[in-house]
Amino acid sequence: MRSRMMTQHKNMSIRAIFTVLLTALTLPAQALTPSGDVGEPVLSIDSADQISEWSALDNKHVLLNMHGDDTYLITLNQQCYGLTWARNVTVSMSNNTIWAGFDAIKADGLACPIERISKVSAQELLQLKL
Repeated sequence: MRSRMMTQHKNMSIRAIFTVLLTALTLPAQALTPSGDVGEPVLSIDSADQISEWSALDNKHVLLNMHGDDTYLITLNQQCYGLTWARNVTVSMSNNTIWAGFDAIKADGLACPIERISKVSAQELLQLKL
């Protein structure tokens, strides 16, 4: 009887630890996820060959820094798993322009369609990187 109670207690402890770990793993992604009202929505990014730096905020949001101090927040249609650790990241473009609703970011060959592009101010950029 006592052995059975100890086993049940052990199983409950393992479940509790598992639940805490799952919660902890999902919180950072939720904290970094930008709301839909970050930045000024734009239809496209001209001079797309002027990307100087990019960074993935999570599996659905990418920051593109352009030569000339412009920064854009790219929101993808869906989670692009592997984006944060991909070895090869590219972006499609037409006539040197990246279009929301048409182009995609590719992470190790997986195409992730672009849903929205927003131009981000310096102040908004600081909030996103916190």
